[in-house]
Amino acid sequence: MKINNKIYMCIIEILLYMFVFNNMYADTSNVKDVKINSPSAIVIDSDSGRVLYEKDGYSRRKVASLTKMITAIVTIENVKLDEVVTVKTPSSSIGGSTVGMKKGDKITVEALMHGMLMKSGNDCAYALAEYVGGSIEKFAEMMTEKAKDIGAKDSSFKNPHGLDEEGHHSTAYDMALITRYALNNKIINDIVGTDSINVQFGKTVKTFSNTNRLLRTYSFADGVKTGFTNGANRCLISSATKDDLRVIAVVLGSETTDIRFNDSKALLQYALENYEMKDISKNMNWYINIPVYKGTVDYYEKYITREMKVALTDEEYEKIYVKQTILPVIKAPLNKGYKLGVIEMYIDNEKLYEEDIFLEKNIYKKSVKDYVVYGIKNMFKLKVNLI
Repeated sequence: MKINNKIYMCIIEILLYMFVFNNMYADTSNVKDVKINSPSAIVIDSDSGRVLYEKDGYSRRKVASLTKMITAIVTIENVKLDEVVTVKTPSSSIGGSTVGMKKGDKITVEALMHGMLMKSGNDCAYALAEYVGGSIEKFAEMMTEKAKDIGAKDSSFKNPHGLDEEGHHSTAYDMALITRYALNNKIINDIVGTDSINVQFGKTVKTFSNTNRLLRTYSFADGVKTGFTNGANRCLISSATKDDLRVIAVVLGSETTDIRFNDSKALLQYALENYEMKDISKNMNWYINIPVYKGTVDYYEKYITREMKVALTDEEYEKIYVKQTILPVIKAPLNKGYKLGVIEMYIDNEKLYEEDIFLEKNIYKKSVKDYVVYGIKNMFKLKVNLI
């Protein structure tokens, strides 16, 4: 039975788009070296976002002052550090951890950022939210919107400090994504990695010591943020760097402060001891060659090269394979930008990389004149061969 060309191309396209998509997620089913007591935990590669270990890392939970990471992002992307904030709401009206401010105090954004991220000042977060958003409600909307832009789809924020409130939640995974984004900002990165500092805070100088004790007890630690409320229990985002590998760990709902820090250190150590940044560029040299039906060219060729490093174990590195799902034939005419298929890189069922492949030039259909010229050329070749 002869299949109509349009039907044939339709079948090809349907097959092309029948994919199963996976997150970058290491197979940790056989992990025995790390024991986590916290109910929710995760550790990711900061560079690629690849999940290296997780324990109920996608469940929505209260996250206490870990909230201040998204507060810092929204602040730093909307105002300048040297802008002066006039405090509208005094510390005594907020509750929880505060650094002590009175209504009318004038403090720079930079100083408030230090108080918020190092000392976990709820009053600092509140002052920044009122200044940046105009109101707490508006700023909370900005926080949630920014989180979703980052990829934190299971997060909803109602306030800038993380005190327990209905509808205010995130996940260990989302908080890891938010932190990964935040650490790309040098100002935030430097503040959360600072153990102690003297800051000009309005008319006085305050000494802020970081509440993250891993900065003092674990040599590879370089951030990030503690958190506690009665509803969230003890929480911690931490980061550590060894050679060119930086990892981010999040623990939520820990029963005690010691569990919070011990679990975080165990996650960081597990990741740094078992993974290293490996160059997989040799697996990213691809060539495609697609026949063109009724086109002015017989084939469409494309060479693709990419450079990439990702956190892998030695065993994972040896198991990388590439899957190309490309149209077997294309029918002219086609315009530049037409999707030809997708190239994916896997370790077992885990997708490490995905790239859509598009036509980079117009493909024109043969005209009657083209067929005549083609026929004459073939006749000439035939005569030459006969001679």
